[in-house]
Amino acid sequence: MAREVGVSALREWMAQRGARDSVKVGMQGKIKAALTMVSITLMLLVPEGVGLESVSWTKHLGILGVGGAGSVVEGVVNDGLAWMLGPSLLMLFASAFVTVTSGSVYFRAAAPVLLGKE
Repeated sequence: MAREVGVSALREWMAQRGARDSVKVGMQGKIKAALTMVSITLMLLVPEGVGLESVSWTKHLGILGVGGAGSVVEGVVNDGLAWMLGPSLLMLFASAFVTVTSGSVYFRAAAPVLLGKE
């Protein structure tokens, strides 16, 4: 959320200075948006009650991986679209990575103006 607000404010500020082209939407931003939309859509297709315990690699995440709201509900059969949870989590993690890197790309492009060198 902070990245979105920061990049939006940066774009508006750069537009006021007449340098909008240096922070235009790039391919990373489009990839980030697509990954986020697809991962959330897949997560919404996962049946209710399917938790992180159904994804084998989440046990390596430690305290972030299992427990709380992510627990499997007693008596719920993990079949059908339950397999989508793992891939959707990977896409969401990739989206978070692209979010950070694309935000840094925008701020690096605007750095000369921000630092008063232009």
